[in-house]
Order: sequence, then structure tokens, then C-alpha cells
Amino acid sequence: MSNRPANARPGVATTVRRGPFDPGGQPSVKRENHMHLSLFAWNVSNGLSATKAVLSDVDRHRDVWRWPGSADLLQAVEEAGMDSQLQYGMWSGYGGATGWNEAQLDFATAATACAAVTERIGVYTTIHVGYGFHPVLIAKLTSSIDHISGGRLGVNIVAGQGPLDYAQFGIVGPPSTQVRYDIADEVTTALKLLWSSAEPIDFEGDYFQMYGAQIDPVATSSPRPVLITAAGSDIGLDYAARQCDVVFITSKNNSLEGFRDRAAKIHAMFADYRRVARIAAMCYVVMDETDAKAQETVEWMTEQIDDGALRNWLVRSGHVLNSQGKVVDEDKVGVGRGQSLDDDPYLGIGKEEYEALGMGMGAYQLFGSYRTVAEQLIELYQAGVEQVALCFFDPHKGVQQMKDHVIPILRERGYHQGAR
Repeated sequence: MSNRPANARPGVATTVRRGPFDPGGQPSVKRENHMHLSLFAWNVSNGLSATKAVLSDVDRHRDVWRWPGSADLLQAVEEAGMDSQLQYGMWSGYGGATGWNEAQLDFATAATACAAVTERIGVYTTIHVGYGFHPVLIAKLTSSIDHISGGRLGVNIVAGQGPLDYAQFGIVGPPSTQVRYDIADEVTTALKLLWSSAEPIDFEGDYFQMYGAQIDPVATSSPRPVLITAAGSDIGLDYAARQCDVVFITSKNNSLEGFRDRAAKIHAMFADYRRVARIAAMCYVVMDETDAKAQETVEWMTEQIDDGALRNWLVRSGHVLNSQGKVVDEDKVGVGRGQSLDDDPYLGIGKEEYEALGMGMGAYQLFGSYRTVAEQLIELYQAGVEQVALCFFDPHKGVQQMKDHVIPILRERGYHQGAR
């Protein structure tokens, strides 16, 4: 290799740079008649709740991420019989009256802490690959977490697209979709090599180089940690099909038919590469003993949507609310366009989208009685969604409700097979 440093230790030269690439094979991601239940976004302030209702009890609603209270929550997830926790990858939040997502536990610390206080649930963390983190660093951190957890690690790969976050790392961005996923592809290949190689390796990619690179311990998971991603573009979906195992999807207008069509498309793309996918969706949950009681809470929360936080989200994000739904007009979002939001109480996106953003960041909404929520989860499963990332307004209460009411219904109906 022409750029190999003279003082590098010997390494096995690698020729593969892009997927599909699965040394040792692909992890098993299928479980018959089982809805995989994951707690999502516990590690950031407010979670997906952009409503001033979180200020009614900041410890339970806004600051659930704080340790050691979050340790109790993670242990409750395990005791409830849920399958995993998934951290939200955040480097900057959206402020407003509630400080929406402004406080965060990072991907490595939160995952390590979770691994140490639980015994069974999947430890799924989220990593952005566009901000210059070297694959050797990511591989070392994740393999150590995998070791501590006893092989329970999953890694959610995000091809970062937030201009504010690129700027934090001294980078002008984001680059094009193609470049972002080329970087993700190269990083993922490097991670798979490092997680599995017993020998030092040399790797010369377009974006990263490694000479005599090796980590010890290698990944404990066999054959490697599960890889997760969320993609809306065809470029992103092609990356997912070649390299990942679990794909988060959205549906136009959050319709079940849209989920079914999207899932079928992704399964076909994976099959082209002789690989298998598990389909996942992000959900926001408000439930109670009856539909009416749940609706009362939803209406109270909706009346207090944090307009300032939503404004910041729209100005900073500058991308679609739902990759399969409405595309926000170019003059309504993005840096330098904030003044255009002042003339419209719904910030140029309409009442429905405004409330969907405030109440779950556009996630599929599970609102109603325990039985209603259980039936909605079954409908999602029947539409092809095999994993749900659940975010609750009150996470401690929500996990207990899952344990006492929803999971028993799912098991009775044959859609949750219990812990393993």
C-alpha cells in the first residue's frame, strides 16, 4: 500500500471496501410470531415529547435520562419481558421552553451503563458515521461494550445529516446523500473487519485508512453485533440491504398499507443480495385503562406543544417530516428561513403534521386503552413490522403498563414469545 507508514505493524491487506460483506455470515434477526419490543430514546431529555406537559413532572417526563433513575428504568424494561433498549443518537437538541433533546447521554457511556445493570435485553446504541469518528475508535468502543454485555450489542448506523452537528465537529455539511452513504458503507465494512479479525489489517478506503489495525477483544456477538439503520432514500435502502440487518421504516400518512408495501420492497432488496431483513418502526405511546382516558391525556399534551422547539427543529433540520409522506416546502424550513414560520400557527406544515411532530416526532402513534394499543401492535406486525421502538410520555409508567397489560395480551394472542 502506497501510503503505509513505515512504522506500522504488519497487517493483512484487505481488498473489500463496500458491502455486501458479512464475514462469518449474517446474524439471525427472525423470530416467528414475535413482536420485538424496544424502549427508545430514554437517554435524551423529553424523548420524543415536544410538549410543555413534560414540565408537569420533570423527573418523570423530561429528565428520565438522569442516572441512577434511568438504571431503574432499564432494569424495569428487562423485568417487563421487553427485548431491548435503543438509544437515540443526539449531539444537539431543539431547545424551546422544554429544552427538547438538549441533554443526552452519549452512545458509548449509555450503552456501557446499560450493559452493566442488565443481564438479558439487547443493548442497542446509535452511532453517527459522518462526523469524522475513525472506525478503529468505533470498533474498540463497541467491541468493549459487546464484551461487557456478554454479546448483546446492536449498533444503529446513522449517516448524519444535521448541519448544526457537522459544524460542532468543525465540518461544513452535510454532504450529498450519496457521499453520506458511501461513508457509512466504508465504515461498516471496516467495523465488520475489525470486529471479526484475529490478525492486524490494512485498509485503504476513500474516507478512512487503517494500517496494522486490530482490536482485542473482538466482538463477543456471533458472528457480529446486529446492525440497524433507518433509511428513506433508495440510496440509503441499498446501503441497508447490503450491510445491515434491521431497517426502520416510515409509511406515507402512517398507513398500515404503506408499511406493508414498504416492508415488501425492503425484503425484495435484501433478497437480491441473499440477505434477510427485520423491519422496524418508531412508535409514540400514550395509553390508559380506557380509550377516553388516554385521549384526555393526548389532548392535554397537544394543547401544550412546544412551539419554540418545533420551530428550531424545522429551521435546523431542513428535511422531510416523514420520508414516505409530505415533503416540507423549501421556503418553510432550513437555516436562514426561520422568519417564514412566523405567519403560520402551524409553521407551514399544517395542523396534522404539526401535532404529529410535537407528539412523537412523526412516529406511528399508539394512543388508547391497553387493549387498543395491543391490537395496534398486532396490526403493525401483520403489516410486516417485526420490531417497534417505543417512546413513552412517562417511560417508567409506560414500561409498567407494558408489563402488566399489553405484553400479556400480545402473548395470549401469540405475538410475543417471551424472553430468551
